[in-house]
Amino acid sequence: MNVYPDIIAIGIPIMIACVVIEFIYDMRQKVKAFRLNATLSNISCGIFEQVTGFISKGLFLGVYVLVYEHWRIMTIQDTVLVMLALITLIDVVFYFFHRLSHRCSFLWAGHVVHHEIEEFNLTVALRRSVMQEFTIIWVYIPFAFFGFSPGAFFLMFAAHNLYQFLIHTTYLPEMRTLGLVFNTPYHHEIHHCRNEAYIDKNFAGVFIIWDKMFGTFAERTEKPEFGVGHLTTTLNPIKAQVTTLMLVFAEMKRRTGFRQKLDALFGSPAYLSYEYEKPLEPGQVRPKRPYYNPQISSSQMKIAVISFIVMLVSITIYRNYENDLSVVYQWVAMFLIAGILFFIGNILDGKFNAAQQDRNEVGDAGKTNP
Repeated sequence: MNVYPDIIAIGIPIMIACVVIEFIYDMRQKVKAFRLNATLSNISCGIFEQVTGFISKGLFLGVYVLVYEHWRIMTIQDTVLVMLALITLIDVVFYFFHRLSHRCSFLWAGHVVHHEIEEFNLTVALRRSVMQEFTIIWVYIPFAFFGFSPGAFFLMFAAHNLYQFLIHTTYLPEMRTLGLVFNTPYHHEIHHCRNEAYIDKNFAGVFIIWDKMFGTFAERTEKPEFGVGHLTTTLNPIKAQVTTLMLVFAEMKRRTGFRQKLDALFGSPAYLSYEYEKPLEPGQVRPKRPYYNPQISSSQMKIAVISFIVMLVSITIYRNYENDLSVVYQWVAMFLIAGILFFIGNILDGKFNAAQQDRNEVGDAGKTNP
């Protein structure tokens, strides 16, 4: 079995450099496509996805190799043509899974993590769902059954993920010729919009031709408004992983009848949207959508940033030695890092402001006039 380099690990310095360049350019252009709190939240989601990767990626690799070794119906040799076929097949499978993730409440509860920030920049690509890392595994296992080697598959799977990182920016040109076949930032920013004309459009990962073939392609016709239909309620990278899932389970519990409960779990997630909760009366104009941006003190932001920098250094060191650690130590590291990320997230959500206000109110209530 051929062994290929870990191109994700190789690409991390490049991704970091791209984020820094985009941030500096954004500052000079004064576009403000970055918010510090949202940026910290986005990258923190990526850190949490990485630190839980020994579970999801281990399961993915283990199941894939098991099926390949014992149940494959043929053996496909690794060639350039096979690699090209693989990236194409991976992308078409991704298209349909991605499309389903916007139509099925349970899958959307995981995928929405990637969408709910109201900006569009390269850090959004790092805002990944831990839940989706598990649900997406099963749609790719047939590749092992048909005989694509684990080495070739995971190389192209990683390349597919790297390409999608590059299309999360507004600062590259439209690239009309490339965009005839390939997904570009110009196409993909539409996918991250909540404009009615753009909802559930441009699902492709690498090749935009799938959207053109299956009727989900949209050109830009109006100014993009980034985000999702339901209101963002947290910048905490740990809470974000489960907040929408809890809403789905709550809706399933609320509904009566087995069929209705199944529909809440696997049917359309439209009931989660802000627009669904507050339909307009005839002739009524929808008010400006609330914007989730908790205000915290500069000292609290400094604590969050310092904690985040410590976290970045720690995760970098940890990832270099992760494979040498026992599973027990990996679990311990996961909980420790999750705890720090949860702490940072609570700062970003202004939770400590609320706690201080409660203490002040209790103190004021205890005072008596002389």
